[in-house]
Amino acid sequence: MRICALLVVALGLCLGHPPPAVAQDASPQLSALPFRPAPPLRSYVAIRRLESTNERHSREAWLVARTELRPDGSFVYQVLEEGGSEVIRRRVLHPVLEKESEAHRSGKVRGGGLTHENYEFAPARVSGDVVQVALTPRRKEDMLVKGTITTSPEGELLRVEGELVKRPSFWTRSVHLVRTYGRVDGVHVPLRIDTRAQVRLVGPSTLSMTYEYIEINGQSVREAGNRSPGTLRVLATTKPHVRE
Repeated sequence: MRICALLVVALGLCLGHPPPAVAQDASPQLSALPFRPAPPLRSYVAIRRLESTNERHSREAWLVARTELRPDGSFVYQVLEEGGSEVIRRRVLHPVLEKESEAHRSGKVRGGGLTHENYEFAPARVSGDVVQVALTPRRKEDMLVKGTITTSPEGELLRVEGELVKRPSFWTRSVHLVRTYGRVDGVHVPLRIDTRAQVRLVGPSTLSMTYEYIEINGQSVREAGNRSPGTLRVLATTKPHVRE
């Protein structure tokens, strides 16, 4: 029981409510960001798969859920199927979705966007066929990441990767986070989130979440896998933290 409670603290808080890529407002500062701001994701229906493992105790579990962000900002979900460790499912995977619902109700989900208010952005540098920009949070707060953003040469935000600048609790030594973004039917959306935490007494623990969209901004998604070449390149080079 104690092991699973620590997993929730270490992983659930950072994965349960991913922030938007940018603040959903009309601030003129958005034009100075090192990536191209995208129109807001107002609503969606997506099938998500969550997986969690604890290497030291050889436990793992998975869960598939139908998730919905409604135009009024509320978030609801329905678990469709699940398997693996019952304790991890009950104490880790289900609470992740519930925490996301709570974050939308409280408005906390909007607090971690990639904005000048939250981050200092280093000069961009070209790395192969992508562009990378170092991120430095302006303060220690939940959901802020010290690391790197990756964009396409055209400025499309593809990935955010780094360490949480504020550890979720005393029990976590560090949390490494990777968020992958892309376009589905022309709309910029999160595609995958992976975390790997070093947790005291528990050891390395992982949690991942993937999205398969059914509906975006009130419109049905035409064909699964409708993603840009840049997004596919990043997904191909992103190593999942969860064992298959």
